Formats: sequence, C-alpha cells, structure tokens
Amino acid sequence: MDFLHHSSSSKGKGYFFSPKQISAQTLMCYFVTVCILLTCSSHLASGQESSGCDTVTRLHAEELDLKLFQDSTKHPSYYRYLKVDLKSNYLFVGAMNRIYGLVLNNIELESKRLNQQFPPLPKSMYLCKINGKSESFDCQNHVRFMVRNLTEPNTFYMCSTGSYHPIAYQLQLRSNQFSIVKENLNGIGICPYDPTDNITAILVEKGNPGGIPSLFAGSYANLIKSDPIFWRPPNPLEEVSLAADFVRTIANRNDWLNEPQFVGSFDVDDYVYVFFREVALEYTNCGKKIYSRVARVCKNDRGGRDGLIKNTWVSFVKARLNCSIPGEYPYYFDEIQDVYRAGERFYALFTTNINGLTASAICVYDLKNIDWAFSGPFKEQNDKKLIWLPVPEGEVPQPRPGDCAALGSMRRNEQLPYKLTNFVTRSNMLMDRAVSHTYGKPIFYKSNSLMTKLVGVQNVAGLNEFVFFTSTNTGVIYKIAAWPGLTSLDAPKTYHVTTYIPFSDKRPIWSLIMHKNWVYFGTDMAVGQIEVVKCDMYKKIDLCIYDPHCGWDIVLRECQPNNRERLITYDKIDLLSYSLEEAITKQVGHLYSFEKVSKISGSSVSMDVDYLLHISGTVQWTKGGTPVSGKRHILAKDNSLIVTDLRKSDEGTYEAKDESGRIVARYGLLVETNKEQIEQRWMRKFDQWCDEFERYQEDIRQWERKCQSCCQDSAVTNALPALGGK
Repeated sequence: MDFLHHSSSSKGKGYFFSPKQISAQTLMCYFVTVCILLTCSSHLASGQESSGCDTVTRLHAEELDLKLFQDSTKHPSYYRYLKVDLKSNYLFVGAMNRIYGLVLNNIELESKRLNQQFPPLPKSMYLCKINGKSESFDCQNHVRFMVRNLTEPNTFYMCSTGSYHPIAYQLQLRSNQFSIVKENLNGIGICPYDPTDNITAILVEKGNPGGIPSLFAGSYANLIKSDPIFWRPPNPLEEVSLAADFVRTIANRNDWLNEPQFVGSFDVDDYVYVFFREVALEYTNCGKKIYSRVARVCKNDRGGRDGLIKNTWVSFVKARLNCSIPGEYPYYFDEIQDVYRAGERFYALFTTNINGLTASAICVYDLKNIDWAFSGPFKEQNDKKLIWLPVPEGEVPQPRPGDCAALGSMRRNEQLPYKLTNFVTRSNMLMDRAVSHTYGKPIFYKSNSLMTKLVGVQNVAGLNEFVFFTSTNTGVIYKIAAWPGLTSLDAPKTYHVTTYIPFSDKRPIWSLIMHKNWVYFGTDMAVGQIEVVKCDMYKKIDLCIYDPHCGWDIVLRECQPNNRERLITYDKIDLLSYSLEEAITKQVGHLYSFEKVSKISGSSVSMDVDYLLHISGTVQWTKGGTPVSGKRHILAKDNSLIVTDLRKSDEGTYEAKDESGRIVARYGLLVETNKEQIEQRWMRKFDQWCDEFERYQEDIRQWERKCQSCCQDSAVTNALPALGGK
C-alpha cells in the first residue's frame, strides 16, 4: 500500500518532527480515509439520502415514526381490507375472522380500540374442507367489505368470505363495539368465495329505481368461478319492499365477463363505472392475454322483462383501457391493479404481466374519453376463425344500449324494443374503440417494480398538483409528485420523491388508504401508519421542492414544511425560461463553493462533493481538465475524491462533473513541501491550540469562582435556622 509510505526526503534540517512521526501522521490519515469510504454504506443502512449512493430519499422504519398494529406476532391475521370512517374516527380493518377499529390519529392507541370476532360457521367450514381447501386460510371468514347504512345511524352492512360461502351481517356500533342486528345474510356476489380474489362494491345513494340507496358489486356467484357477476343485488339495507328486483350481467357468458378481477367502481352522474382486468376474448386466436377494461351501467336500469334477458342489464357496455408507452412498437401495461378518481378524471395503476419483465405505470383517463369510446361502434366476431370487426352502425339499435335517458323513458311506459333486447342477448357489449390515455403516454412508469395499490391527494400546495402513494408486492411504498405542465395540454412533470421501507423483510402490501397526512397500509402480519410530511429528510434542494409538502429554507439551508413565505418551492422557480440548475441558482446563489485547500506533502486530502442539488450516479474528477487516475486517487462511494501521499505534482485545480456534465465541486489544492511552509503551518496550528487551551483555562477559572461562591452561600445558609424554627 504505497500511500502508507512518506515520499519526502528526511535530509533537510530544521524539522521539529522526524520522518517516523510523519509516517504516523500519514497512517492516521489513512484511517480517516477508510472512515470516509464507509460513510456511504452507513447512509444506505440508515436510509439517509446521500448523493451518488441512492437515487431518491429512502426512509426506513426508524425515520418514519412508524406506528404498527398487530394482534399476533406469530400467526398472520391477513389485514387485507381498510376503511376510514370519519363519523366514528375509526380505521376499520377487515381481517381473518375479525374486525378491528383503530383510532385514526394513532393506530397503536389501545384505550378506544375495537376488536370483534366473526368466526366461520362450523357447517361452512366443514364443507370448505371437504372441497379440498386449506383450513388455516381458505376455510376461515375473511372480512372484505363494509359500508355505512345511509338511513339508519351507526348501522353498517358487512360481508365476508364465510369459509367459501360468502356471508353478510347488519351491524350497529354502540360504545366502541358492534352488536349484530342481522346475521347469516346472503353475501354471494358481493364478497368472494376465494379470499385472494379482487372484488368491488359501492353504495349508490341516488338515481336508483325507487330512489333508494343500492349496492353495485362485482364478484363471483359460484364456488368454481364459472359465473362472474357485476350486479345490483336486492337491497339488503332497507326494511321496505323492493322497488326493483336484482339486475346483473348475463350468467355464464364469458364474452361479457371472462375471469375478471375487479379493482374499483364509481358513481358518476347517471352511471356506475367499474374497472377490472380480464382474459381478452378478442385475443384468443393469438393466445391468452389479459386486458384492462372499464364498463358502465345506467343506475336506473331495471333489466329485461323475460327470457334470456330477464334481470339482465340492458345498459352494460365495456371498453379496453390503453396504457402504453408510444412508439413504432408500443410498450403496453395491460393489467390494471387499482384506480383513483379525482373529479372528471381517473388515475389508474397498471403493471405488465408478472411472467415477463416487471414494470408499473400510472395512466390518466378523462371521463369524456371514456364516454367517447362508449359512443362509438361495437366490436364483434362473426366466426371464431375470423378477426374481430366493428358492428355496422345499421345493426346497432336505437336508442343505443347505455342511453340512460331513453331507458328511463321506455321503462316508464314498460317498453323495451325487441331490437334492443335481441342485440343485448347476442352481443358481447364490447366497444371497438379503446379508451386512450390523456397526454398519449403514462404520466409515470417504473421498471423492476410491481405496484399493486394507489391512493392520491390533490392541491397539497394549492397548485392543482397531485401526490400519489403506491405500494408494491415487496413491502415498499413510493411517494410520487405530479406537477401540472405549462399548459393544460402538457403532461404533468412527475417525480419519484421518496421511498418508504417500513419493514426489514419483503412482505406484500395488500391494502392502502390515506387520511389527512397519514397513509395506512395492511399486510398479512400488521397494519401500519406513517406520516407523509417528512421534509427534514430531504438533504438537497431539488429533492425538497419536488415534494409539494415541502420547501427549501434559504436562511437555515434545510427543507421545511411548505407553510412559510421565505421558502423556495416548486412553483417559485422559473422552469419556463431556465433549466432547473439555473432557476435554483437565481434563488440561492452558487450551488457549490470553490475551496482552497493547503496540505503538507505526504499527507492525504479528501475533496467532498457538497452540491446543493441531487446527483444521480458517479462523478468524473479532473485536474486542470485532465481526468485523475492512479492508485493514489480514490473515488469514494459518496463521490468525494481522496488523494493520498500528496506530492508537489498534485497541486492544481480539481473539478468534479456529474453524468450530465454539471460542475458539482471545485477545489484549489496547494501542497506544502519546503521547510518554511511546513513550519509556518505548524506554528499556525500551534497558535490555534494555544488559543483553545487559554479558553479552556478561563472556563476552569470561571467554574472555580462559581463553585467557591456556591460553597460560601451554602455555609451561610446552613448556619441560619430554618424559617419558623426555634
């Protein structure tokens, strides 16, 4: 190891240290160098942001102020359903055989916690086991849906898997405990048989037949999953005669629903929209492939009167959702995982198939684009050997399926034209047009990550921006900021600002929900709560201002919550006229400082990169424009340059450039080699030590004077009698 040996001559006179002492000093510098090399590794271990070590701020449990609830540390409880209920101030957690009510502000608080058991029925459990299902998981009672009754206070409808026999309950909340009003209600078609299936259910208040609140749900209607269903079941929440019978998709028709996995449903004006993925029937001539869909039904649809169309939607239509990276050969994200609505827009989370290259994307869909697809031609296959083609306009009945106004008018007169009912009976109700994503591309995508859940919040900073949180099948949560483009036609600028890693192992996150500044998530072993405003963890200006919750304090040179005037925030930098670096420079001045460093020959020097913006990847160091190289030049993981066994030839100006060509550090190095320079340097250091020692002595003298004063006061006090004493 050459840099452990001192290279200067020992023949000069007047040195007050020997070559042996110099070697000892150099050895000390070597150990300092080792410490610097280990710095980046420690940053990664603790989750701290460090330029060149990581691409975004990574926060682990100890930095997240993570709150956890788990009923058992040994056995999984399968916390797979979460619901925020503001009236009771509870986070309701649907688990295996239980419902928990956790206090929203702190899920670890035990004083008001609700914990109620809903065990499976013995008969259902027995039948489940003889059908070959596992007793420990399949044949238990997994709670999957819960909703408040809109007409009776503190009353809830809840359904669960019921040991492969879906069961429902009507509950009443009293004194932090549920009492069962009705049990053993039929939950088939609302909750799944299989605990691993995705379902959707929504309570629609207005627009239904009879004007009563009604559920709309998507699930399976039998154990072997041959009958997928999206329907409006008989109303289980009202003690009144039904204004309308149930209405559903056609039974056992895979051209309507083909092995669907439902991910979300929404009440929008006259319609209920439902999002799901299914095996694409139009692709079967080429193999098996999954497509994502959006379907729509009229809320006032009472179904057909008789025959094959009795109790069947006459307004059901569906279309493919296109989420792809454009190009000559587009890259498709075909499998929708979750969807979030904001006004007239839907933000949907997609993934590639798990058997291929893993990637995830967020695509945006405007309601008008969805309705445009539903107003276009239908798609059909006249023969199984032929390709799918648009249905001629003349064969589409008028009024069209899905025309809610016309449907309501016909229903009032008890009239459904034969052409309409015949078309619905034979058609697959698939539209020829795919729903195009807004901006023509995903607003965010990430490779090597399988994201499964999505929640969002808008206008954190009041600028029409979005903050998304996505969770993965490996226990990671991503915080993604989407700032509006320059015009309404421009795609938003999206930034992956933070990665939350709440667990040391890679466990799937099954449920994700947000309330105020908290994100709650459910895994098989625990429910977690994290606070999403963690501005003090951003160590660089750009990472700070990308997050709408935060801004950079120029005076304190640190990231603060976005509620102060003097902060630099994303909206205050001019990205229209300048690059990011130029815009921030105009706010804070230079992003790095030119430092002059003087060192003794034979010692070592470390030149750090203290750039105020985040640096991705490694940097290239040069001296006088020439790249540095050699055994004595060490590039540490935090991008600092360490030069050992300094020589006169090492003098010069050093610059570091990142992969974008930005200068991120600059140093002027002077190497002292003659006796006078070294003596003067040590004399200056000796004077500093003397000054420090004098300050230390003065502190000792002040302490002694105070001590003497205290001792004298104590002696006087002890000599006097106590107040009231004799």
